[in-house]
Amino acid sequence: MSSHNGHRERLLNRFKHSGLNGLQDYEIVELILTFVISRKDTKPVAKDLLSHYKTISAILNADFKELEQFNGIGSKSALFLTLIREVIAYCLCEKYEQKSLISHRKDVEEYLRFHFGLRKDEYIAVIFLDNGNRIITTEELSAGTVNQCVVYPRTVMEKALRYGSSSIIMAHNHPGGSANISEADWNITEKIHTVGKILNIFLLDHILILNNKTISLRELQRWPK
Repeated sequence: MSSHNGHRERLLNRFKHSGLNGLQDYEIVELILTFVISRKDTKPVAKDLLSHYKTISAILNADFKELEQFNGIGSKSALFLTLIREVIAYCLCEKYEQKSLISHRKDVEEYLRFHFGLRKDEYIAVIFLDNGNRIITTEELSAGTVNQCVVYPRTVMEKALRYGSSSIIMAHNHPGGSANISEADWNITEKIHTVGKILNIFLLDHILILNNKTISLRELQRWPK
């Protein structure tokens, strides 16, 4: 048995007996890679990935083509990492669909993070809820480069009516990490809030998603009365 095979076996046994709690972050990535990189020491690659992306979440949410080109990864490993991300997102959809979310904002944040990941392009999404505050569906209504996303209240309300939605939660991201709420953010919030009240489709929140936190516009003083 080669030295790195012996190391793999020890790493796997540690996970078997203690789960992820006994592993450092690079060892978690290293262990994942052992399932797709069979004849190579995966520790250097794991450390390089963490050095570049900083967190395991960022690695899993990295673009497939970017991962594919990363030194030591290749197509098969990039596809495997992408698969893990998609499975996590699918499980979260199973967990949160048909579950009340409104009294648990952290659940909404977790759902959005894994549904859309740490993307580098800007997007606007809407969660459509029924009258029991359960998710009917989630749609991305706009995507593009930073500060170029556009969404129209009419589009949001047409979809809400089509789904029979009683309320909605908007979400958008700032890939650059800025926590500033722009005038455009407030304008679209106020317009959708106003139109929604007329149609009895209530805007419950507008959540800004940053790399390491979220901001609820509803909790800010300017939120429409």
